[in-house]
Amino acid sequence: MNPALAGSHERSHLFGRHDRLVIDGQSFRVERKVKDSHVLQPVTGDLIAEDFFVVKTDKEINGFIRSKRMRIDEGYYSKAIGILRVRFDDSDLSDLSEEDLRTVAWKKEWCVRFLDAAANVEERWRPRRTIDDCARFIEENADRMDRWYFDTFGERRRPGRRLPGEVRKAFDYPSPPSLKKWLAKFIAGHCRMDSFRPRYSNCGNRSQLDQRAAAVIAVEVQKFASILKPKMADICENVELALYEINKTLPQHQQVYASPNAVRRRIHALDPFMVDAGREGSDYALRKYTPVGKGLSITTALGRVEMDDWEVDLHTLIERSAIWKALTPEQRKLVPRVRMAFTAGICCASRCIVGFNLSINSPSTATTKPALRSVMVDKTELAAAAGAQASWHMHGRPTYVATDGGPAYGREFDDAAMRANISRVIPEQDPRMRGTVEAFFRYMKRLCRYFAGRAFANVVERGDYPAEQLAALTVGEFYKTVIVFIVDYYHLRPHRGLEGRTPYGKWMELEKAGLPPAPSEQQLAVAFGLRRKDRSISKHGVEFLGISYNSLELARLYALLGQKKVDVIVEPEDLGYLFVRIPKQFRGRIKEVPEDHAFLTVPSVDGTGNGKTLAETLLAKRAVREFVKAEQQAGRTIRIDAHRHFLDLAENVRKRAAIATHEITEKTMDLIEARIAFSGRAGFGSVELAAEEPEGDGLGTVVALSTRRRVDTGQKSLPSPESPLEESSPKPTPFGGSMNLYDGEDE
Repeated sequence: MNPALAGSHERSHLFGRHDRLVIDGQSFRVERKVKDSHVLQPVTGDLIAEDFFVVKTDKEINGFIRSKRMRIDEGYYSKAIGILRVRFDDSDLSDLSEEDLRTVAWKKEWCVRFLDAAANVEERWRPRRTIDDCARFIEENADRMDRWYFDTFGERRRPGRRLPGEVRKAFDYPSPPSLKKWLAKFIAGHCRMDSFRPRYSNCGNRSQLDQRAAAVIAVEVQKFASILKPKMADICENVELALYEINKTLPQHQQVYASPNAVRRRIHALDPFMVDAGREGSDYALRKYTPVGKGLSITTALGRVEMDDWEVDLHTLIERSAIWKALTPEQRKLVPRVRMAFTAGICCASRCIVGFNLSINSPSTATTKPALRSVMVDKTELAAAAGAQASWHMHGRPTYVATDGGPAYGREFDDAAMRANISRVIPEQDPRMRGTVEAFFRYMKRLCRYFAGRAFANVVERGDYPAEQLAALTVGEFYKTVIVFIVDYYHLRPHRGLEGRTPYGKWMELEKAGLPPAPSEQQLAVAFGLRRKDRSISKHGVEFLGISYNSLELARLYALLGQKKVDVIVEPEDLGYLFVRIPKQFRGRIKEVPEDHAFLTVPSVDGTGNGKTLAETLLAKRAVREFVKAEQQAGRTIRIDAHRHFLDLAENVRKRAAIATHEITEKTMDLIEARIAFSGRAGFGSVELAAEEPEGDGLGTVVALSTRRRVDTGQKSLPSPESPLEESSPKPTPFGGSMNLYDGEDE
């Protein structure tokens, strides 16, 4: 083993043109990078020191990050780039100027609002894509768009053009024909932002080709992508014949001509995928262009990360290895067996595994979110704890994450990716469109063949092999085995897709060009934590599951908000603190908090939440345990506790490595909090008392009815009229407060 693999590693960084670096309170804008040095321009307020530069090496930046003296604000100097980040849209607009980005955002917002209004069946008027409807829509929404642009970018849109005989527009809102063209372009481009990319290079008719001939050629060259497989010479003859029909009615000096070379140039400019699909069939085109084998040409580390789930072809035992060894053969038969769900994220450029999660539960957003989070954290300590010798430092913010459209990558996963500024793409439902991660799962099958209890593809292939009965590997042992297999075997083995190089060596090669900055701990917590809405603030702070959180900054926010409620974010792995979202209108008004901070980090009072996890806190409540048990009996799985108590890996090491193991979703928390609130109301619910004392002797008359179903408190019921109490008490004692006050004893 090369000693350099397990030694300390200095991360190489690559910052964007719009990123802001804050070092010891001083803001810098990145000018360029030369080898391992970054050339920075100091920024004071809105002023940039154009003639003064500061040079910081990657080693110095790593030191700033470790000592928490540096903060990275991605896209800070471009407000428009954040607005244009849309789910499932991988349009690359990073090369555009700020003015062009704002124009793209302006056009996109007009189109989105028009299409939303057209699809709203509850409105009395739904606009159509006609000139009259576009004019009415512009008249009704021009002022709203003006306010949107000002609120978003802090300034108004530039005035319209000066046209003779017309009043100049206060801002350049579109004319009805322009809006109609924008809509057609936006829809034709599949509602992608790339539809509004400026086409300056297309200005002018450089070929000097007659427009009538160009129109004929545009129609005829499309016929080249036909199942009849015509030759280029056939298309040239078709153009010549069409121009002959046009020239029959024209004088000699006005006739239209086009050379065969002009036709051939336009045939060569056709989309190759469209040509192959038309001439050879769609399946041939998919096989030819699918990312299998060599795959997509990705040249940057973390440029594209593919994620998918795989049900492991091995039955494992849900028990600790130390306990398993002490069990008798009869007891071992009672230990549950399970096939674990493995969620992996692979860097397509280096073939390194950068995302990882193993779960005993079926795939869901609760298992895929931790895998996405692990892509952005250093996993070296986790690998060392599992017994691996090589380093697992591959991490960072991916540019694109490719997944399928299944429920495991639903809304909660999508929201976490958006909060982490990660673009997600769904390359259709065909697994071949994610061939890199599919190939890795096929490679993982060889690991399962080493152990007893292997599962097969189907019952025919398995035959009479008793897979579950022969399972001999515990969940914890398999967890560590997978980590060692990835880090010490897969990463260091020559890869055919890398022309014989190892994934580890390829990563080190790509890393020299620089890596995007990894999110901070607070950014990860905000992106992947559980969001709880409408929380009240009092002088005691904010309360969550019986734990109080308070700070001086929160008290100042309470003085500004009053009775208004806020949203909080909970870190499930550590309830020692939570994050309180500052409403936009109050940012910058808290003395101790900078204006660009959107969250307050609020610690628990007296450290009562330190070291506690959300799963442990929930399962300590009797109402939650009973609710989970009832749901499981009804066939509805409520995921609270993860498989951490089945693992032999050190818990504190995994916490330091920020490898989340909880499997609690926001939907689960909604159900649990509703159940806790219901139990609280039922336990302390009041009753309706009779207005007057009942007539007659004895206790045989009903005098009160509960407003809701009575909770079983374990107390004895009231005595019957035949009990000794009736004989010794001629008149019933009036009820003073509740039907549950009676303790069941005779006088």
